[in-house]
Amino acid sequence: MKNITKFIVMICVTFTYMACTNQDIVVRYPGSTPKIDTAIVAETQITYGDSIHLKIAVSDKVAPLSTLLVRVVVNNDVVVSETIRTKGNSSRINRTYGVPFVENRPDNAAVKIYITETNVTGIAKDSIVSTTIAKRPVITELWLVPDGAAVSVKLSLTDAANYIYSATGLAYGTSINYKLASKVTVPFHRIDWSGMVFGVVDAATGKIGRIDQTGLSINSTDATLVGISTFSFDALKFVPKVGGKLLEPVKTLDINADLPAIVLNSVNFRGGNVYFGEGVEVTFTGITNLTNNLSPDYFQVTGTNTATFLGKTGLYRVNYLINAGYLYIEPQSTVVYPDVLWICGLGFGRPQAPYTVTAITNWKWDNSPLNYAPCRLVSQGIYQATIYVENTIGTDNLGSLNFKFFHQRNWSANGLEQQQEEWSTKYTVSPPLTASSLAGNVGNTMGAGIAFSGVYRITLNMNDMTIKAVPYP
Repeated sequence: MKNITKFIVMICVTFTYMACTNQDIVVRYPGSTPKIDTAIVAETQITYGDSIHLKIAVSDKVAPLSTLLVRVVVNNDVVVSETIRTKGNSSRINRTYGVPFVENRPDNAAVKIYITETNVTGIAKDSIVSTTIAKRPVITELWLVPDGAAVSVKLSLTDAANYIYSATGLAYGTSINYKLASKVTVPFHRIDWSGMVFGVVDAATGKIGRIDQTGLSINSTDATLVGISTFSFDALKFVPKVGGKLLEPVKTLDINADLPAIVLNSVNFRGGNVYFGEGVEVTFTGITNLTNNLSPDYFQVTGTNTATFLGKTGLYRVNYLINAGYLYIEPQSTVVYPDVLWICGLGFGRPQAPYTVTAITNWKWDNSPLNYAPCRLVSQGIYQATIYVENTIGTDNLGSLNFKFFHQRNWSANGLEQQQEEWSTKYTVSPPLTASSLAGNVGNTMGAGIAFSGVYRITLNMNDMTIKAVPYP
């Protein structure tokens, strides 16, 4: 027993000694501010694309140094940011930093070096070096070089003050892939890679910058044009712009002559892109019953073979379902909220007799209009879709009609569902619809506890935060 007591006492003494020892070795420095003794950039003038050489000497006579933060800034953009470990009471650093030629780089811009040295006590000292001027590289020529065998075009400097290069009288289609080169070969005017070449440097964003042979081509597309006849490039902002004669809204549409045969998910359609004009009357050929075979959201029937377009002027996708004689119409797949909302789910179909549900298995985003429906923007904050619906009651007292409003014709990005969808739980939903709070269906719009079917005009109103379904017509 005595031995155990002695052992416990020895342990306590040891821990007490260690605690005192650790306290004794903690070094506390009096208040001290680091000094930036030297900060010099060797170059007084560079051209974008060159490098600068930075020499820095820092010290603190009292507290040891900790870290040095260096930021190279041009036109309020941080070009380089680097944190360097500094030790002891003095440190010397030599660094080389490239200053690339990218968008928004004005001529004669100051290259500013922001320096922050921090010691081990957390006290910092800041300094700025601004002794270097950056100049834009001289571009005496700029050529638009299309992919393939299309003829290259020399651009003229039409606005020197804003670095705008332009060309007119072109004869391209509505889409063109190309690069921009400051030098071309003779006589074929293809890219000479010894000069500057501009293309896409980030495929995800389409960002334009200087590229090498591995760089991607730029794409410019405007489907609202008859063809691209003008082109300009803002060499300051790195922004291209195409122009030309605008398409005229169609006044006649022949289903068989104007829409080629296509197959969507093993179903035969005739389809294509059509430029419709708001308020423009269209004469149809190849459709026998416009009232039954056109979308009431997009057309108001005015005669046996005529109907006025109700949507905003623009390019739309039309798909004519051959076996049913129905003309589906929707905005282009790239059109998103607030210009449109999209419905996807189960238990609905087109508003055409004989009525049938086409969205029947799973929730599908594909190229077939059988599985989703656009909601036309009828006025600010108000969206409508006229569809046939069927609702049967399940064991949970909610129906088989089940859909949600999406901001795009696709699933929402992970973690952004509430930002990219309109959840019914945020709205007052009128019968026969209801807002779902069921796990796995939260935010869905569903049939309430009654069985029903028919054509309904569904309206989502962001102004009074309501979702309503009214029998149509």
